[in-house]
Order: sequence, then C-alpha cells, then structure tokens
Amino acid sequence: MKARLTLSLLGALYGVAQAAPPAAAPQQDLNTVRKEISSLQQDIARKEAERQQTAGEIAKSEQALQATHQVLNELEKKQDASSSQLDTLQAEMQTIRIKVAETRQRVSRLLAAEYKRGQQDAMAIMFNTQDPNQSARDLTYYTHIHRAQQSLIQTLRDQEVQLQAMSERIEDELVRLGRLSSAKVQEKRQLQQARNQHSQQVSQLDSAIRNQQQKLQQLKEDERELSALIARINADIRRRQLAAAAKAAQAKKAREQATRLAAEKRRQQVADAKKQGKPLPAEPKAPARVETVDEVADASLSGNAFRSLQGRLKLPVAGEIGGRFGARRGEGTSWKGMFIKVAPGSPVRVVADGTVVYADWLRGFGNAMIIDHGGNYMTVYTGFATMVRGNGATVRGGDVLGASGSLESGETGLYFELRYMGRPINPQSWAR
Repeated sequence: MKARLTLSLLGALYGVAQAAPPAAAPQQDLNTVRKEISSLQQDIARKEAERQQTAGEIAKSEQALQATHQVLNELEKKQDASSSQLDTLQAEMQTIRIKVAETRQRVSRLLAAEYKRGQQDAMAIMFNTQDPNQSARDLTYYTHIHRAQQSLIQTLRDQEVQLQAMSERIEDELVRLGRLSSAKVQEKRQLQQARNQHSQQVSQLDSAIRNQQQKLQQLKEDERELSALIARINADIRRRQLAAAAKAAQAKKAREQATRLAAEKRRQQVADAKKQGKPLPAEPKAPARVETVDEVADASLSGNAFRSLQGRLKLPVAGEIGGRFGARRGEGTSWKGMFIKVAPGSPVRVVADGTVVYADWLRGFGNAMIIDHGGNYMTVYTGFATMVRGNGATVRGGDVLGASGSLESGETGLYFELRYMGRPINPQSWAR
C-alpha cells in the first residue's frame, strides 16, 4: 500500500462503503497503515539508538584527537628543546675545536722556536748558559709550558669526546622523538578519518530519520483520514440499521393491524350470518408465512473450526428466503443451496474464516465466489454486483466479500451454498 492515500481513493472507498457497508476494505487499509506506522516507529527507534552510539564514538574520537594533539605538542616541545641543546653542544664543540687548534698552533710555534734555537734540550741549556741558576729557571719554565700545553690539549680532547657523546645521545633522542611524532601524526590522521566517517554516518542517519519521520507523519495523517472515513461509514451503517429496524417494526405493526382487522371482519361476518340464518363464511386461508434471515455473519465466530459452527452459523445477508434447499425452481431444477432476496448493493459477508479459491464470473450464476474453510468445507456465493476480494485472499468471519446484485436468470438477491467434500448441505440446518 502506498504511504499516502489520495483523496480520490478515500472518496471511492466511501462510495463503495455507502453501497456495501461496513468498511471492510478501508478497515484492512487502516490495519495495514497501522502496521507500517509501528514498523516505521521501531525502525526510527533503532536508527536513533545507532545515531546516539555513533555520536558517542565521535565524542571518543574527539577526546582521543585532543589527547593526541597534546602529546604531539609535548613531543614538539621536547624536539625543540633537544634541538636547541644540540645546537648549544655543537657550538661548544666548535669552540673547543677552535681552542684545540689555537693551542696546537701555539705548541707548534714553541716547537718551531725551539727548533730554530738549535733544538736545545735540557742538557744543552744547562751547559750553554753562563748562569746556572738562570739555566735551571729556563729549564723549569720550558717544562711547565710543555706540560701545560699537553694538559690543555688533553683536556680539550676530553671535552670534545664528552660533547660528541652527548651530541650523539641527543641525536638519538631526536630520532626517537621523530619516530614518536610520526606515529602520533599517523594516529591523529586515522582518528580524523574515523571521526569523519562517524560524522558522515551520523549525517546519513539524520537524513534517514528525517525522511522516515516525514513518512511517519504522512502515515499518521492517512490513519486519521481512514479512521474518520470508517467512522462515517459505521455511522451510516448504524443509521440504515436503525431505519431498517424501524421499517421492520412498522411492517410488523401493519401486519398485526391487518390481522386484527381481518379477525374483526370475520367475527362481524359470522355474527351477521347467524342473525340472517345464512351459512357461516369459510375460514380465510392464512397467508403464506414469509421466512426471513435476520442475523448476518459477523466476527463473533471468527477463529473457530468450521465444523464446530453447525447450529450457530450466521448467513451472509439479511433478507427474505426466496428459495429453500431442495425446493423446486421455476425451470424445473431444485435449489442446492438457498436463495435470499435482498436489495441490490447490500453487503455480502463471509460466514466464517477461510481463503478465496475462486472469484470470477460463473455460467448460470453470474459473478461468484468460493471460500475454502478447511476440513473439506466450502461455501459458495453467487449473484454479486461487485466483488472486493480476489483469488488467494484470506478472509475472517464477517468480512465483506462484495455487494449483492442478481443471478444470471434475473433473480435479484444472493444464492448461497454450503458443501462438504463437494456435496451440497442444507445451509439452514447449520444456521442458528
């Protein structure tokens, strides 16, 4: 069924309902709409739960991104500090290298000067100097200078080695920090992708929920319109039922009055005959008793096995019985069911739960419908003006099958048969 019933469809349903109440088809549509409303509400609830879960995932992703961003900031600070420290160490190393070079240059100049003086060793200085005390002082002076230069060179070399080791450690730390930073950048990228996917999913869920809420609103409008339609139809049914009851009461009153008048007339005729000494007038023949069907099938017996309905069955239409089971027909055949005279357009109801196994024109009967009730029981309905159920339809007791019309022979009303294992059974023996 479409989500949105058109007003023309509602009008058409109401027109059919006026001809053949009550509104079985609109009621079925209403049940379908209500089922779809329930299904949509459940689906919206599932999507809302999924949306909340996805929104929670987005919140977690945001927290993880914030934590990752903080870690990256800390790593960046550590990298900046290590880089600054490395630059300082490298500057100190460069200063030490310059000092070492300068010291080496001084030592070289001293050695060159000593070489120019003839490579005087300590003994030469001792023997070539006239003042022994001065020679001793010079020797001590040269010895201290040499040792000082060698000590300075060694100290500078030691500092250079230490600085080199520290530089290598810092470079290793920078490499480690770089790896951590790269890993965190990758982690941040993945978290951003996950957040984007979740955001897209939430957007899709929001769109789906909005669409379903719009459809739900349309279905609720359909439900209100159908409910109003069914209420109008049921009110119309009630009015016609009351009118029919009033008409039946008037007819009964008229028959009772006619019977009283006939009885009074008879008494007067008898009295007059006795006074005049004339023969008594013959007893008037009682008018033929008209059998009617008053109780029509409804949902009260729905859900019961058909075989359990004997003696309780309600017939498909209300009206005058125009042909009894087994009675002779005008053309010489006999009724295998019963013929009920009823005004054209009257609703024809199914007598019990079952499945439509035939719904088409039938030669000699006109439009016909056959219902399988299970247990080898079937009912036959002919003389439809219109049929509202098709082959394969499942029906419940009291559902409207269509509107009455006439048989192919021209008789206005509904012909009804009850069959067991293919053999006709007197429907009135099953009726209450």
